[in-house]
Formats: sequence, C-alpha cells, structure tokens
Amino acid sequence: MFRVLSLAVLSTCLFILASGADIDIVRQRRYSSIVGASTSASSISKWLASLGEDGKWPDDEINYTAGCDAQRSSWPAQQHWRRIDTFAAAYHGGFKNALQYAGDPGIRASISLAMTYWFSNDFDNVACLDAGGTDACPCGTPGFWNPNWASMVITVPPLVSSACLLLDTSLSNNELAGCLHIIQRAYNTFQTGIVGVSSITGSNLLDIAGIGLDLGLLTGNETILTDAYDRAHGELTIKTEVSADGIRPDGSFGQHNGLLYNGDYGKDYANDVYVLELASANTQWAASEEGQNAFTTLLTANLWMIFRNVVTGSVIGRVISLPIADNHSWDLWNSSDITHVYEVLEGTSKDANIGAIVGNRMFYANDYMVQRGSGYVTTLKMFSKRTENFECVNSQNPYGFHLSDGTVYTYLTGNDYEDIFAAWDWNLIPGITVDYAATLLDCNYDSRASGVESFVGGASNENIGVAAMRYETPTTKTLQWQKTWFFLPNDVQYVMVSNIDSTTSAPVFSVLDQRKHLGAVMISGSLVTESGNFSSVDSLWHGGIGYAFDASNSAVSLSVQLGNKTGSWESIGTSDEGDISVDLFSAWLSHDDTSVPVSYAIYPATLSYDSFVSKSQASDIIPVRNDGSVSAVLDVAHDIAMIVYWDVDGGSVTITLPTPDVAPVIVNSTGNSAVILDLNEWKITLSDPSQTLANITLTVSLGQGSPPAGWTDVLATKSAHFDLPSDEFRGESATQVLAEA
Repeated sequence: MFRVLSLAVLSTCLFILASGADIDIVRQRRYSSIVGASTSASSISKWLASLGEDGKWPDDEINYTAGCDAQRSSWPAQQHWRRIDTFAAAYHGGFKNALQYAGDPGIRASISLAMTYWFSNDFDNVACLDAGGTDACPCGTPGFWNPNWASMVITVPPLVSSACLLLDTSLSNNELAGCLHIIQRAYNTFQTGIVGVSSITGSNLLDIAGIGLDLGLLTGNETILTDAYDRAHGELTIKTEVSADGIRPDGSFGQHNGLLYNGDYGKDYANDVYVLELASANTQWAASEEGQNAFTTLLTANLWMIFRNVVTGSVIGRVISLPIADNHSWDLWNSSDITHVYEVLEGTSKDANIGAIVGNRMFYANDYMVQRGSGYVTTLKMFSKRTENFECVNSQNPYGFHLSDGTVYTYLTGNDYEDIFAAWDWNLIPGITVDYAATLLDCNYDSRASGVESFVGGASNENIGVAAMRYETPTTKTLQWQKTWFFLPNDVQYVMVSNIDSTTSAPVFSVLDQRKHLGAVMISGSLVTESGNFSSVDSLWHGGIGYAFDASNSAVSLSVQLGNKTGSWESIGTSDEGDISVDLFSAWLSHDDTSVPVSYAIYPATLSYDSFVSKSQASDIIPVRNDGSVSAVLDVAHDIAMIVYWDVDGGSVTITLPTPDVAPVIVNSTGNSAVILDLNEWKITLSDPSQTLANITLTVSLGQGSPPAGWTDVLATKSAHFDLPSDEFRGESATQVLAEA
C-alpha cells in the first residue's frame, strides 16, 4: 500500500514539475513573439520626448476622444497603448534597433506614467464595456470607453496584456492591479457574453482566448491557461454549418454569418493561431492534429486569395515570418504545408501572382472563385441564399451593396485597385451587371442581405473552371439576370449574360472594369484619349487586359470613362486621410436591348496591344448557346466544352465540332449543374451550384458523322452518374470518366 501510494505521489509530483516546465516554456515563447512582432523602434525617442508629465501624449499626436463621440472603428485612443507596447518591448530587451533601452530606468518611468494615466481614466461602469451609449452607459459617462464593444474587449486589452506580460515582475502593485482589471474584464466576456452578440465565434473568440493566454502567464494560473486553450482549440476546427463563422471545409473563412473574410478577420484569426500555438507547441496545451489540419486548410486556401503587394498586410500578417526568422519554424508542428506557405510569401514576384500559383479554385462555401495564371490573378465574388452580399458597420463601407454581385478583380501588378475606392463609382464595381443607381446605397437602408437565389457556384478541375450566378436584387427585386464566367485554358476567359429583366427605367450595364488608368486605351484598333460611347465595337484593350466582342450585336454598346475622379476617405469609413484625386479607367457594356443575350472574351496579362491582338486572333472560342436554359462555350484548340444547365431538371445541348464530317456531341444532364467536359479524354468535372441535388447523370451521345478524337469505341452513347458531395461538401466538384451507357 505504501509503495503504491508513494508511486502515486511521485507521479503527481512529476506531473506538477512537467506542468511547471510547460508554463515556463510557453511564457518564454510568448515573450519572444511579442518582442519579435514589435515595431516603431525608430519612434521611441520622439515619443519619450513628447510624453507629458501627466502620462498623456499631446492631442495632436493621439486623439483621446472617448464615449459617444469616439470614432467607432480603429479607435485612435488605442495608440496610447500601442506606444506603451513599443516601450515595454524595448525595456524587456531583444527589440531590434532598440537594444539601448533594455532595462533602462528612464523608459520604465515613462511606461509607468503612461500606464497610470490610462488606469486613472479607465471607466468604472462595467456596462460601458459593451453597452456604451445606451441607458446602461449613457453618453457623458466618464472614462475611456467606446460605443463599439470591440475597442474594450479585443482591441485595447490585448495591447494591455502583452505590455504587462513583458513588464511582469517590474510591475508595481498598482500597475499589476490596473493591468489585471482590464485584462480580466475582457476575458470574462466568455462568461457574461457580449451585448448584441449572439455568440462569440471565429476571430473574436481567438482574440479573447489570446488575452486569456497572457492572463494565465501573468498570474501563473494554469487553470486559466487550460481554459483559454480549450476554447481556442474548440474554435480551431472546420465549421460545417451553412454561413458559419470560422474555417470552412474549402478553406474559406467566414465571419458575421456568411461573409467571406479571409483577408480581414481571417488574417486576425491566423495571427491569433500563431500566437497561441507557437507558444504551446509540444506542451500539454498543444493543438490536436485536427486543429493543425484545420489551420493548414485555411493557410493553403489563403495562398489562392493573395496577390503580391497585400500578402502580409491583408491576409497572413507579418507574424508568419517570425517562426522561420527566429529558427522556431513550424517544425514544432512538422508541417511541410505551412513551411511551403511561408516560402511562397517570402519569395519575390514581378507581378501579382506571387508564388506562380497556376490554376482554378472554387470556394463553394462562400461563393468565390479564383483563377491564377502567368502574370495575373482573377477573383470572382458572388452571393446566394447561403451567403450575404456585404456589411456596413461602424460607418465603414456605406456604399458596398453591389460588392458581391459577380464582382471581378483582375490583378496584374498587385496595386491595380489600390487606394481608389474613395473616388470610384460604387455603381460601376468591376464585373457586375447593374441597373445603374436604381438601388439606394446607404448604410441605413438594407445594409446587408442574403441572396434570393440558390443557384450560385461553379465547377473546377483545379486547372480551369466555370462559375454561374442567378441574381435578383435582394431588396427591391428590380433586376434579374443569369451570368456565366468560363475560365478556359491558356488564360482566356469568356463571359455570358442572359435573361436580364429590369423593372425600372435605369440603364442596365455590365461593367468590364474600373481601375487605375494606365497608358493607352485601344478600341477596335484605334487609340482613344477621351471618354465616350461606342457602337459596333469588336475589341477593347487597356493596361494589359483585352476584351473581344461580337461587333454585330447591336443590342449593346460600349462606354469608356477616363480621367481624374475625386473623393473623400471619410465618406466611406473612418480614415482621416482626407480627399483624394485619382486617374481612373472605367468601361462597361450598356444593354440597350435587355432581351438580347451578350457574350465576350477577356484576355488578361496581354501586356501589349499587339500581344492581345495576336492572342485573340489565335483563339478559337465558339459560343455554343446562351439563353435562359443553357450557357455553353467550346474551346476548339483545347478540346474543352463548358456548360451550365440553369433548369432544375437539367437539359440538353448540342455541340457542333468544327472538324468536317465529325459527329456533333449531344450532352444531357438530369439536373441543374456546371460542367467541364474534356472532349479528348472524355472526362467530366461537374458540380451542383444550387447545393440542393443528391445526384446527377450526364449522358453524352453522338449525332450523325464520324466519332470525334478520343472516342475509342463504337458506342454512340456514354454516361456518368454522380452521387454528389453532401453535407458540408455540397457544391464541391466531382470528376469521372465517361463509361458505357
């Protein structure tokens, strides 16, 4: 009995020792990550000089406006703590270009002044945490608070927690009490909830869990650490519900119930994971294999969504470089995929397509397709019943109603659309079809909506793809259309628009692009230097992107707008950058007769007009059909047909091959679908954009004539039956080779 008890006691002691070692490991790693991510070393001397004796920086450096009058987004007062964070990193030591401040009593005294100033102005009414401006915390309530709960829960507290953790044993009792008050108040929202937030999910949850990490380390409390990591790891999974926040099965990231946010909340989420998991790897708080796989899914998807000059700022953040630079690497997770992501982002590129990633990806959980080719990245954003169009929050994005209406951005340099949004026309968003100005663009008027239609999505074989969107204005119901985007081999794109129905007198436009004006504009071979309207046009080229039109289609005309546009950043958000003037190029097709369908080809990354002409003339793209039931195109040179069946029961389309005496190919589908048909290998890639069908059968038969190339037997009919992906994988593409019917 004694020996058994002794062994039990010994085992317990060993566990405590191991656990103690774990917390020390996590603490040291956290110190390194905070200091390693610190910036603004060159500003330290200036900030030390301007700090007042009361611990406050001058109003012309930091806007301390709080309460109901505070700026709701990117609260300027947070800069007070960002400066304290920089000071704390310098005092702690190891901060590049600030090594002279390590352990310096002068900078430590300044930290005390600045911390005391904030603590003495902290709000006492706890309702101001998440109910500022209401009866519970009315305007005029003293203290540093903001009507936007995020400022007091996930913006300022992480800054406080990281600074206080670095200072650790040098904190006075009053300083420690002030730190803990702010940190614990934020972390406690896991227990109390947040007013107006149904549940804490996604990036917000990880933000608060990160605060718990610092709180547990600062207090040496393993129970808090375990709670924080349990919550984080509960979030670090694939989220399978429709419109869920977090990582989706296809690697897209959702936040705010159905909005695609890989580059904003998803970036914060990724940074939070780095902070949490770099600290805990190979300890009792390490992420499970499931969590590691979920994060890898997010990062590898992000690679498809980034372009050169916004890699670190908009998608991953600079934290991704810390583990490699500090020789920590993701060897802690033994993840070759994450190492590959880092290597791609560390690489250089002369164009937008960093990493030279080539191919097509359909993010079916968030109605988003990406085509990447040599020298360019094209993105397509749609929305459906399963997702929402946009959001306007905290005075940001008031005019963004059309941002998911089939928006197409084509990036060549990476800065093609940079810093133009304050000046551009929000009714001419690239790629959309719109009844111009028929919908009021106002935050206070239907600021966000789910789509009306379910048939939105596409098929992808990872190299090429086809996307389809059936649209109805979700608020006014004034406009309907069907649109298909074919992403063909050899970096050729083809667009079809049909079934336009408008109930207003507003003109209906299909927007080609709206971007920075860069060099010559060529229309039907002639140089154009002024804005204008043009009919019977066969081509347009500007800035490395060419368009080829059917000049015989009198139902549409081309409009081009060139020149400086002005606007104010304050009118679309909380930036104080003021007015801008930018030289813009805008082009759109006017549907003068909406009953007539329209189609056109796009040639991205044709960097000279001559190369565009050569490529467009060499292409052999045949529009097979473009109506309310079927949209189809044939790429003769590459033996590829792409088809969209719009009707729920599918339909039939006949593809006439240009080779003499070869039998036409008749393709029947039993359900609405997007199809890629390889006419050489007779391979089919198919999806159900509506995400409603359980199965589809595709039958391919031959008409009169000799069998086409690759049709190796005498059978005139072949078929493929698809049991479609289900549950969280609805909308995903499937591939089969045709078999005997």
